[in-house]
Amino acid sequence: MEEIVIDCGEMATKAMAHSYLEGVFNLDEDSITDMDTLLEYLLAVEDSTEITFEDVDLLEINLGEYGQEILDTFEQAEQSNENIKLI
Repeated sequence: MEEIVIDCGEMATKAMAHSYLEGVFNLDEDSITDMDTLLEYLLAVEDSTEITFEDVDLLEINLGEYGQEILDTFEQAEQSNENIKLI
């Protein structure tokens, strides 16, 4: 099982969020351009993966509505892909 920790403090802007998530998931630069591309990646995850968010309140503080969209995307992936578990 893969365990991933997402530090929400690293995502102060949309561009920083995309770049940070690409790094966390070892994706090519500019792989995540919006929440649709993030969701596509998460739905394709084949290995059991636990994802923990640290300082989740910073998403809304720094990104407002977009921060909630990020969380919603991960929640949607968890509901649709049995290999994704949010902690």
